[in-house]
Amino acid sequence: MDKVSLIRYSPDSNDSLLTAKLVECYRGVFADEPWNEWLKCQRCQKFWGTRDSGLLAATKFRHCDEPLVDFWPRDQVVADIYHEITPKSSCWLAVSGDIVVGFCWGYPITVPDLEEKLGISLNSNLGTNGLIAYQDEVGVAASHRGKKIAKAMVLRRLCDFLSQNLTVGVVRTRQYPEPSQTFLWYTEKLGYRILVNYPGDDGRVVLGRKLDGLDELLISQ
Repeated sequence: MDKVSLIRYSPDSNDSLLTAKLVECYRGVFADEPWNEWLKCQRCQKFWGTRDSGLLAATKFRHCDEPLVDFWPRDQVVADIYHEITPKSSCWLAVSGDIVVGFCWGYPITVPDLEEKLGISLNSNLGTNGLIAYQDEVGVAASHRGKKIAKAMVLRRLCDFLSQNLTVGVVRTRQYPEPSQTFLWYTEKLGYRILVNYPGDDGRVVLGRKLDGLDELLISQ
């Protein structure tokens, strides 16, 4: 296997090929377990992952009498990347050979702006009236999981946050119906606590903790 390198990324670098590789990595990560966001029905919004390819082939990739469409269209992912990864953001990519196999980004944001983005009131004293570190995305291709690549990228991102004098970190993840690996890692290994649960059977939660000492926890694992 090729050695994995971590590189800093910005969509404003004019490296369209690297951006295209990031888009394919992003789509591939979320099409796989545990998200299974590969194809969806436009009418009923039911969706399937790549694990369901055999089942979908039997239905000729149709549902509700309509052809299935990408859950994450390339154009949408590109637009999201340019919107989320600004000059103030911290974004790191894991690259193996000439393929992007992982991504991690986040950025400073005010609490009101984060509440608007997440669509929920945090209802919690975060211990700061200034900017907080929103840990937006982290993902690694299935072929490269279990090699501590995510931890290495998160540590780089954390160093960027600390250099900006950010003191509180927040992340959105899923607890129900089954806790995601991200939820378990942040809560059981890194000491994050639940700030707020999304209502009803949504299953998502917002986690947070002070950034002080987080680097030591990451390095020790």
